[in-house]
Amino acid sequence: MAPKKKILLLIVYVIATVQFVWCYLWLTRPYVNTFLYEQGHERMPFQGRSLMILPMRWAHQSQLLQRLTLPFQASHFWFPRPVAPEVLAQAFLNVVCLLLTGYFTVRIYQASSPRRLLTPIVYPLLLVVCGATYVMHTVQNFRFIYDLPSLAFFSAAMYLLYFRVHWMYFAGLFLVATINRETTLLLLPLYLLNQAVEQGKVRWQRIFRPQPLALVISLAAAWAAWQIVVRHLFAGNASEFYPRLDWNAKSLIAPQAWPQLLSACGYLLLFVVAMRKRITDSRLRAWLWLLPIWCVFMFVYGILIETRVFGELIPFVVCATTIIVEELLLERISKPRRLPERQLNRAAKVEIEVREAA
Repeated sequence: MAPKKKILLLIVYVIATVQFVWCYLWLTRPYVNTFLYEQGHERMPFQGRSLMILPMRWAHQSQLLQRLTLPFQASHFWFPRPVAPEVLAQAFLNVVCLLLTGYFTVRIYQASSPRRLLTPIVYPLLLVVCGATYVMHTVQNFRFIYDLPSLAFFSAAMYLLYFRVHWMYFAGLFLVATINRETTLLLLPLYLLNQAVEQGKVRWQRIFRPQPLALVISLAAAWAAWQIVVRHLFAGNASEFYPRLDWNAKSLIAPQAWPQLLSACGYLLLFVVAMRKRITDSRLRAWLWLLPIWCVFMFVYGILIETRVFGELIPFVVCATTIIVEELLLERISKPRRLPERQLNRAAKVEIEVREAA
């Protein structure tokens, strides 16, 4: 692609990202009280996801952000509700997180696709899938301040794993991301699945090598230690941390909940599972085994109709979907075109008539 076209596409992608973030902030409701969260008094487990406390405290006290909110007050049509400094900070963070997620997702796709034919649509597809996962809800249309940062952390972790970057980078990212949200625990089975792939083949015995197991056990211990620390620090806070088995079982048997349940990852989860044999990259095929682990974990501790609990899977699902579509298109193009039977019979008759006339 010509450099000018690439620059134009990047500008369009940034504008689309800004539009998505404003829709996300405007159409969803914040479930976490930002002021209580800044002070350390919000309910658990939300308060324990503490990484965003510092940027929110800074935004609350920033005179610069306070002045930057003034232009929004002049346009009541586009901004009918007051724009607080914390909202501006969240908007900036969310834009950065989505752009980073897009970058990592595109890089993984380019490395896993033999032809890279659909590179320009990877990021738009990512935004569409994010819209269905984080915004398009009939009920429970909540947003959480740490959701899109968690998406960026997971996409970065997938990038590090896919490109076999030194394990210290993954470990450092894991520790920081754990402060943001405890779902980083699910990165550990992903790490083992990634380690199982060697020279294009899945060799399950590689999971049990001493080095991967030692790293996973160490990171799991660090994860558990952090959970103990935050539960001690915020022991006096109210809590909503309890299993959601009853809630999720009721959702699964309620037909009216199915459209929202299936909207996780833009309705593409089942598509990827059904078409998994079309995924040409062995590493991405191995990562598919994370899906049942994720679903069981979220069935116990998440609320499934809040499809944001599947958000961290979006980079993988987008890559897998794009590769599957690419393979289907190539297969369709490579097949010789067959004429319908009527056209074949008509062509045969014309050929006979031409021969008789000759």
